[in-house]
Amino acid sequence: MDKIIKTLHLRLDSTSKSLTKNAVSQLIIRILFQLEKPLTIGEISTEVNRLLQTSISEDRIIEGVNKLLEKNEIKITDKKYKLTKSNVRTLEKRYNESKERLERIIDNYFVPFHSSRAAILEWFSDATVEFFKSYSIEWISDLCYSKTERLKTKKEDILDHIRRRTKNNKELNADDFNTLIEKFIDCIIYKKDPDLDAHLWQYGTSAFAANLLQSSVGADPMSINAFRDSKCVLDTNVLMNIGLEASEYHEAIKKLENVFEKLNIDTGYFHITELEYTKTIANKKKEILRAVEKFSYDVLKATDDHFLQSAIRRKCFQLEDYESFCAQIALPPKKMDSSKEIRLFNNDEALDKQIETAQNDEEKKTLINSIYKKATGNFKKESPLLHDVGMIAGVEYLRKNEKAFILSQEISVNRYSHAKPIKDDLPIAIKLETLINMLAIDNGGTDVNPLDFSTLFANIIRFDLHPDNNTFQIADLSKLLDTELQIEQLPAEEVVKIAQNLHNNRLKGLPEEEISLSLNREFQEVKLKFIKDYDVVYENLSYEKREHEIKTKKLSKTEEALKNRIRTEEIANYEAIVLRSKVTWFLFIPICAVILTFIGIYYLRFYKESQIIDYIIGLAVNIVFWILSSIFFSKPYLYKKQLLLKNNLDLKVESRFENETR
Repeated sequence: MDKIIKTLHLRLDSTSKSLTKNAVSQLIIRILFQLEKPLTIGEISTEVNRLLQTSISEDRIIEGVNKLLEKNEIKITDKKYKLTKSNVRTLEKRYNESKERLERIIDNYFVPFHSSRAAILEWFSDATVEFFKSYSIEWISDLCYSKTERLKTKKEDILDHIRRRTKNNKELNADDFNTLIEKFIDCIIYKKDPDLDAHLWQYGTSAFAANLLQSSVGADPMSINAFRDSKCVLDTNVLMNIGLEASEYHEAIKKLENVFEKLNIDTGYFHITELEYTKTIANKKKEILRAVEKFSYDVLKATDDHFLQSAIRRKCFQLEDYESFCAQIALPPKKMDSSKEIRLFNNDEALDKQIETAQNDEEKKTLINSIYKKATGNFKKESPLLHDVGMIAGVEYLRKNEKAFILSQEISVNRYSHAKPIKDDLPIAIKLETLINMLAIDNGGTDVNPLDFSTLFANIIRFDLHPDNNTFQIADLSKLLDTELQIEQLPAEEVVKIAQNLHNNRLKGLPEEEISLSLNREFQEVKLKFIKDYDVVYENLSYEKREHEIKTKKLSKTEEALKNRIRTEEIANYEAIVLRSKVTWFLFIPICAVILTFIGIYYLRFYKESQIIDYIIGLAVNIVFWILSSIFFSKPYLYKKQLLLKNNLDLKVESRFENETR
C-alpha cells in the first residue's frame, strides 16, 4: 500500500509533474543526439514509447518538444526536429567526459585486476545500476543529510546484493570477484572525489528520472484489483461512442477493450438501455437524412456531428449510403471493438422486477430529477429520467451479489453515484474519462507496472539516455525523500485510509489538482493526529540536518584558516608542478635536443667541413620535431596530468586537514 501511495503522489503532485516533463524532455534530447537525424513528432513518440515499453500520450511528447524549443536546445525544419549545433557539441563533450571519468575511476580504485578492462567497465556500470535499483533512497538521504550514514547501515545488504549479481557474471575472472565487490562497496560508501560524485549523481538522477516516468504510466494495482472480475453496465451514451468512429473516445475504447479482457470485466447493457438506444438512433436517422437531402457533401464534411463524420469515414456519399449507415448502427454494438462481447444482461426476472419497481417510485424519480436540475438548471425529460432510475436500480440489485458498476457520461447518474457509498472499491457509476484515466489506457494500461522503475532505469543507462547533470537538483531529490519518510512513519491503518480515500476521489472523477490537494491535507491531518509521535520521529529525521548546520556555524576561525593555508599550499604546489612540467617539456628538453644536434654537427667536421647551412637544417629539424611532438604527445600528456592533479586537489586538502587536526 505504501508503494501505491508514493507512486500516485508522484503522479498527482504538481512539482513531480513538472519534473516528469523535464525527464521526458531529456529523453527527447538524447534520442535526437543518438539517432543523428531530424525526427517528426510521431517518430520521436515512437522512440520514447519503445524505451518506456508502453504508449504515452503524444501530447506529453509535444509538451517536451515545446519546452526544448523555448530553451533553444532544438530547432524545427519542415515539421522535423533536430538538435542545435551548439547542443550537439555540448552533448559530445559530456559524453566523452563521462567515458573518461569512468576510465579514471577504474584506474584509481580497481587496478589491478585479472579480467579484461571492457568486462570491468561493464560490470562496474551494471553494479551501480543494481545499487540504485534498491538503495536510491538511502543514497539520497546521505546526499541531503551528510550525518545520516544510511548507506553504512545497509553495508552488509548491499554487499550481499552485489555479490549475488556478480557471481553470475561469466565475463569476469573468478579471482577478481571478492576484491571487486569490496572495492565497489568502498567506493559507494566511503570514497569521496569529484569523479565518483559525478558518476553517482549521473546514475542517481537517472534512477530518479526513471521513477518519475514510470510513476506516470500504467494502472496502479489498487485500481486493477477494484475493476477485476466485475460487471460493467453500459449507458446509452457510451454505446453510441463505441459504435461511432468519429467519437472522441473511439480510440480509447479500442484500447479499453484489451484491458477489459485482461481484467475479465463482463460488458453489457439492460433492456431499457437497448430500447432507449434504438429510439435515439431512429430519431437521429431522421436528422441525418434531412441534412443529407438539404446540404451538399462539402457542407456535411465540415460539420462536427459525430454521426455524420462517422458516416463520411465509412465512404457515404449518396442518400442510400447514409440510409445503409443508419441501418448499421440501428442496434447496440455487439463488440467493443473487435473481440470483447457486449451482451444483454436481462436474464433475471428479479432484476427486471427491480427496474420496473424503481421506475414507478416517485421518490427515486424526484431525487434523480433534483440532481439533474441542480447541475443543469433544467428538469429531465420523462423518458430519459425513467431510464436512468431503472438503470441505477438494476445495478444496485446486481451489487448485492457481485461487483458491478455503470459506465456513463450522464451527469445525474454520476452525481447520484457520488452521494452513495462505494462497495467492493467500486462506485455505482463512473465516467468514461475517469475509467480511462484510472486504468491509464493511454499510458500503458495494465501491462506496465508503475511501481517498478528498475527496467526503465537499466535501459536509460544501457542506451546512454541519462539526463543532463543540471536537469535535477538536490532539492528535487530531497522532496522524494521527504515523501518516502513521511509515509514510512505513518501508522499502517492510516496509510490504508489515505489510500482508500485517494482511490475514492479518483473514482469520482475529481480534477487531479483537487485529488492532490486532498491527499496532502490528509497527510497533514494524520500528522496532527499523531503529533506527539510525529514530533519524535521528525526530530530524529531532521537531527542530521540540524547537526550539520550547527557544525557549520561553529567551525572555528582557526580551522578555516588552517584549511585555507593548506589549500593555498596545495595550489602553489600544483602550480609549481605544472610550471616545472611545462619548463621541462617546452624549454629544457628542446634546448638540450638543439645543443646535442649542434654538438653532433660540430664533430662531423673531422669527416667533412661543416657549413652554416648544416646548423640551420639541424635547428629546423629540431623545431619541426618539437612542434609535432608537442601536438601529438607533450600537450595531451600534460593536459591529462594537470587534470588528474586538479581532480585530486580537494582530496589532498581534506586528507591533510584531517591529518593535521587529529
